[in-house]
Amino acid sequence: MKRAIERVSMKISTRLTLMLTLSGSAVMLVASLISLQQKEQRLLDAARDVSRAHALTLKIALEEDYVTGRTLDARRLISRLRENTGVFSVMLFDARGELSAISNDLVPDDVRYLKEARQVIETGTPVEIERQLGGENYFSIILPLETTPPTSAEKSPHRLGAIEIIQPISFVHVHIGRARMHLAITALLLGLTILIVVAVVTRLSLSEPIRELLEGALAVGRGNLDYRVKVSQQGTELTTLAREFNRMADRLAEQRGKLKREAEDRISLERQLRHTERLAAIGHLAAGVAHEMGAPLQVIDGRAKQLQQQPDALLETRQRNLTIIRNQAARITRIVRQLLNLSRPFSLNSQPIYVEDLLRDTVELLESQAEKALVRVILPSKDSPLHQITGDPELIHQVILNICQNGIQAMPNGGELTLDCHNHYSTDGRQYVAIRITDTGTGIAPETMPRIFDPFFTTKEVGSGTGLGLAVSRRIVEEHLGWMVAENMQGSGAVFTVYLPVEPHNPFHATGEIEEDELVAPGESR
Repeated sequence: MKRAIERVSMKISTRLTLMLTLSGSAVMLVASLISLQQKEQRLLDAARDVSRAHALTLKIALEEDYVTGRTLDARRLISRLRENTGVFSVMLFDARGELSAISNDLVPDDVRYLKEARQVIETGTPVEIERQLGGENYFSIILPLETTPPTSAEKSPHRLGAIEIIQPISFVHVHIGRARMHLAITALLLGLTILIVVAVVTRLSLSEPIRELLEGALAVGRGNLDYRVKVSQQGTELTTLAREFNRMADRLAEQRGKLKREAEDRISLERQLRHTERLAAIGHLAAGVAHEMGAPLQVIDGRAKQLQQQPDALLETRQRNLTIIRNQAARITRIVRQLLNLSRPFSLNSQPIYVEDLLRDTVELLESQAEKALVRVILPSKDSPLHQITGDPELIHQVILNICQNGIQAMPNGGELTLDCHNHYSTDGRQYVAIRITDTGTGIAPETMPRIFDPFFTTKEVGSGTGLGLAVSRRIVEEHLGWMVAENMQGSGAVFTVYLPVEPHNPFHATGEIEEDELVAPGESR
């Protein structure tokens, strides 16, 4: 982790250093190139001005020689100019534009502008020419040689010829090339200097504070709220950020302590609440057991006292008392068996079951009870498609029987008990068969709806039920990885829906824990 922090810090420092170095070097390079371009232009202009000055001076001298008739002196002057190293060549043209004298015989023919010289003699307009020959740059200026008109009657001067001065200007480009080389070396040295200075400054002023902040952020992210960032004395924005980071860590540590205390208090309250709930559940269960077993035990005790107090009673009377005692003992045994079924895991004998056949078998056992209660039982049509599930037929039969008996008892004045089934798909794509049992009785009171599956909870009269039927039924359905839903119908009556999986599936992960969505109905809150 420390290496990762250092890499991040180095990336920021490296990027910043390169960006500052490149931007500074680019600005300096652009400024230097502009300065060199301006210097080159100034040098070229100066070279041209020098050539013009030489040409004008020589023009005046030659015109004076022509006026005084010393043409031979003019040719001698041109010949002596070859001693002037500052002038590359001077050429003298006569009035017909023919070359009459040249100071440098080595001048290439390409720069002997005879045509341009004749044009200058004819028009009297100077001509400037710049071209490159053999890798060298030359600047030529051709001026006319004229005499001043002696009288005002003559409108134009008399042209005696022309003079051309050729001046090489390659030295300017050589000078600029050397200047570029010096500039490149200077830029390289300056770039290295900037790189070193920026690298040192960014490492001391940026990389180290950022690395400290990154280490602090990672430490706080791992839960170490005791970590504090080192605060430098430079007074920069990063210093302010480091102080604020430490203040944030202080507040987070304070909040975590507060939350820890609140969590401990909440856990303590939850423990007390669970303990109270367990005590209430145990009390409710004990009260139910006492209520359900108290009546048969009182009957047993009373009949036993009669047998004890009347040893000479008739055999018929004794037999009747013993039969009552056995019936009450059987009732107590049944209650104990239901309690055991509610608490212990079932050993399922799973096999394929056709739900419609199971419903018909269950209804056959209820025919006499339904006829006596004036209840009409409606089953799925024999032509309807069959629904098959995998489960324990005896246990599922017990679930349907309990719900149907409750439905018949909820219709004291008669009614209809409807049984049907349909396919249902959960949110995870699993297929279930929903067994729907509807009655037209009084329905379930809203205040008792949350408690109908609680053990020993019943709304029937004393002796009519133990209040364990629905609790055991729900337990059986959950063992099959299904669920039950009870709700009131619009108008009157209640409906119980039992959802059972079509195919058995493994509810365990590798850890052996049951998945949450295995035992929860789709759409219900967990």
